[in-house]
Amino acid sequence: MNVGLRLKDELVAEVDRIAASNGQTRSSWIANAIARAVVSPSNDDLPNLPLEGRGHPDDLIRVTIRLHRSEIEGIETVGACLGLSRNEWIKRTIRWQLWDKAAVLRLAPATASELGKARKLVMKMSDNVNQAVHAMNAANMPGSSLDIARIAGSFIEMCGDFKAKLFEARRSFSSSVGAEVGYWTSNHEGREG
Repeated sequence: MNVGLRLKDELVAEVDRIAASNGQTRSSWIANAIARAVVSPSNDDLPNLPLEGRGHPDDLIRVTIRLHRSEIEGIETVGACLGLSRNEWIKRTIRWQLWDKAAVLRLAPATASELGKARKLVMKMSDNVNQAVHAMNAANMPGSSLDIARIAGSFIEMCGDFKAKLFEARRSFSSSVGAEVGYWTSNHEGREG
């Protein structure tokens, strides 16, 4: 089965450099990188090959690879779980194999959604704290009929709830981002190798 990719010149040049250094074609290296989803540490010290006459580094280049139907079906299955198309999953896998760190972490749609939920939870908590502080300030004003002791007591109770919710949000952030990075770098405990 053929799969086409549009890649930037700099990405194709890096794939070509690594493939040539390993005695492989571009297509076979990409297929192997996707199949094992792990880059060998020995690739870090490979020499840079000259990039003469290749055009602008931001130009997109079409790359075609051949994969077995079962591999394509597997890519589609795992990509769907992350909200990624087949091409998006393949491009993301190749990019994670070429660089040790994701310079710009572009989260998969499923991960971004989970982080959005955690962010909304934190925003709701900050709104509640803001309202409680305003109530305490109003109760502390001269001539106020509000009972500051009652407002402060409920605020202190609320703070205990907030602490638990903040830890929950932190766990959610950490889990989502850790799972995302781990998935693409083969370091996540839930990943089968």
